[in-house]
Amino acid sequence: MKKTVFLSLLMLWLLIFTCIAHATPNDVKKGADLVLLTEEYPPVTFMKDGKVSGFVTDIVREMISRQGIKDNIRLMPWDEAYNKALNTPNVVLFSAERTQKRENLFQWVGPVGKNSAIFYIKKGSGIKVNNLEDARRLASIATTTNWFTEQYLKNKGFTNLISSPLPATNVKQLIDGTVQASVFTDITIPEIVKNSGFSMNDLEPAFILSNTYFYIAMSLGTPVEVVKKWQSILDDMKKDGTFEKIYRSYIPNADLKDLLEMTR
Repeated sequence: MKKTVFLSLLMLWLLIFTCIAHATPNDVKKGADLVLLTEEYPPVTFMKDGKVSGFVTDIVREMISRQGIKDNIRLMPWDEAYNKALNTPNVVLFSAERTQKRENLFQWVGPVGKNSAIFYIKKGSGIKVNNLEDARRLASIATTTNWFTEQYLKNKGFTNLISSPLPATNVKQLIDGTVQASVFTDITIPEIVKNSGFSMNDLEPAFILSNTYFYIAMSLGTPVEVVKKWQSILDDMKKDGTFEKIYRSYIPNADLKDLLEMTR
């Protein structure tokens, strides 16, 4: 009797172990367990009518559709999403600037867009910021927590940064005089300013900090096969015209020649 019970339990354990061993890796390799995270960053990613939208969101949505992956895209504050992708396997974060500091922190799929980071000042303030040394001498600069621009300035030794989790806060601080300058990207600042209750006429660009490409960042614990599959699908979308169609539906006059030719 004891022998029969022991053999039955042994067979049950072997069956459970076999199912786990065969099912779980396949699910991960297929990408079914990926967590897809983004932020409020129009027109790249944003919430509209209760649904996450934006041109990179639509690009990612097409990529997962071609793989049969469930749409579980979630929008959250950038700092929270960034740290989750940094410390948790199987997380997809989009979009992210591929900087030297971040290069070995993630696996990369892209590029999916490009922009210019620009120092802005309040219009009529009389403040002159023509280069990084001018910016270094300012009393304070508003930055968004863990944005690539903040990381870049910190790496350059800037100690006059006032960090906030939301970019809209930076605009308000700039307008009310709490800070003397802030850094935004050219394609996102119009919506950020609008959503803050101000106009682009309230600001003026001072100087261009950088011109960069942004990517889809995948956490280091994500299987390499999954990353390669995503890149392959993105490359296909650039070849078959889907990528350009989605991009131009948000930014009609964008110069996409280099983006369409570039791969990871």
